[in-house]
Amino acid sequence: MPKHLFKKKLSKTDIEYRMAVPMKRLHAFQIPEGEHSKDFGVTDIHGKRWRFRCCTRKTDRYPKPVLSSGWIEFAKTRSLKVGDEVTFSVVDTKGAEDLELGIQARKKIKLFGEEIWTPPL
Repeated sequence: MPKHLFKKKLSKTDIEYRMAVPMKRLHAFQIPEGEHSKDFGVTDIHGKRWRFRCCTRKTDRYPKPVLSSGWIEFAKTRSLKVGDEVTFSVVDTKGAEDLELGIQARKKIKLFGEEIWTPPL
């Protein structure tokens, strides 16, 4: 059973450049000490596998983790916009080297003047 990691409403920066990760969830990405990034697998609800990279700042005492490589392609493929939402969950941790996350995205749309959320994408 997947364990909820975090949910995030997307900002302009999240969509166009990189997605900020909540600092309190950095531990889940298992970036080795002395390193500043780690690639990991992500599976969407359709079973498609993606590769994302979680990076931190090298010289700042506040690491400010972000998702870079792979994330923007996912966001564009799903046509995600500002205000849409993504949910990450931990699917498997086969060891310190293999992190597998699940991802779901939902879009906020207006229908007959009402804002509603789509089913997960």
